[in-house]
Amino acid sequence: MKSLHILLLIIMGGIISIPASGQDSIHIGTRHTMFSQILNEERAYWIYQPEKQAGEADKNYPVLYLLDGDVFFHSVVGFTRFFSSSRASAFPPCIVVAVLNTDRTRDFTPSCSAAHRDGTVHSEDKPQGGGAEKFYRFLTEELRPEIRKRVSTGSQSLLVGHSYAGLFTLQVLLDHPEAFDTFMAIDPSLWWDQGIYLKQAKQEMHKKDFAGKQLYVAFATQQRPNVKLNQFSLADSLKAKIIPDMEKQHLHVIYKKFPEEMHGTVALPGIFDGIKSLFRRQLRQ
Repeated sequence: MKSLHILLLIIMGGIISIPASGQDSIHIGTRHTMFSQILNEERAYWIYQPEKQAGEADKNYPVLYLLDGDVFFHSVVGFTRFFSSSRASAFPPCIVVAVLNTDRTRDFTPSCSAAHRDGTVHSEDKPQGGGAEKFYRFLTEELRPEIRKRVSTGSQSLLVGHSYAGLFTLQVLLDHPEAFDTFMAIDPSLWWDQGIYLKQAKQEMHKKDFAGKQLYVAFATQQRPNVKLNQFSLADSLKAKIIPDMEKQHLHVIYKKFPEEMHGTVALPGIFDGIKSLFRRQLRQ
């Protein structure tokens, strides 16, 4: 695991520009905004495009939609550049669209709830959240067409999310599996609304067809100090009760645990390992 952390630092450092006298800046993306009629607010997003060689024609690249994009953009761009140039990986060069937040609790949760991480509900707490379906519509009905106007995109797409955004990623897989080809959910907040996702998945999973789709889901298993939660048991339930149903419906699933990571540190190791595991190329010795 130490070697993974070192590699992450190398990749992150490799895409950060260091100003120097007489040298031009290095830019890895462009900033954009659009007004969402569905969400009734201005939304910001960033775009990274793979570099073209001189005289090279435009290519229709896959698109990786990165939730919590303002936090992870620089690192994930580094990951995609690393793996797309590696002989050990089948990961293609891709466009990275970083979606920035305004209200992540509202946007990423599937239901309105006042339940805490340990499943308890206190009478004084105000329910919140529940806007996942509207945010999904923003992604697919407004943002995706906007991206296609700006860059040449292919038909393949990936959705990547951590925490609440990881829960959103799983919810999109359940409700709209046709929307993306690859789903990566890093430490998804299964505790939300007393584990409502697992209840919904158990009822609905057998109705789905995930042929041609793939899921990477990973969990941090190091306990956070002074935080009581039922996340760990729910993660085990996902593996034991839900993933077998997913696989019966033709979904390719990779499930991982990170015993050295906590919720706040697992995102980047998880995304790195997800790309590596899902797109591993078997090389002849």
